[in-house]
Amino acid sequence: MAVSLIVMIMAFYGLPDDLGNEGSGPLAYLTGWNYILIMLTFVSLVVGGYVIYRYVTDKARFEELMSTNSQAIFKRNQIEIERLALRLTSREEKRVVEAMKKYKIK
Repeated sequence: MAVSLIVMIMAFYGLPDDLGNEGSGPLAYLTGWNYILIMLTFVSLVVGGYVIYRYVTDKARFEELMSTNSQAIFKRNQIEIERLALRLTSREEKRVVEAMKKYKIK
């Protein structure tokens, strides 16, 4: 995402002004490509932000579900817990396996 932001800033410096003068940025000679670069970087920033948002919300939901100390609640939410663990990291998967051993679930 940082590279996308840097390319977007460089593309902005390369845009021509109202008088027709070329921009002073490193991409000033690519006047037609500046708009495409800006659009691509904007899209990549939005997609990157969405990925981070999904990870944070999934992590929060996983922690909320794993914080319960009840076997019945764990069994009821087991499918969602396993789905979230697979979408997160292997550390969360290990926690689910440990909880399943704790509650003697196969």
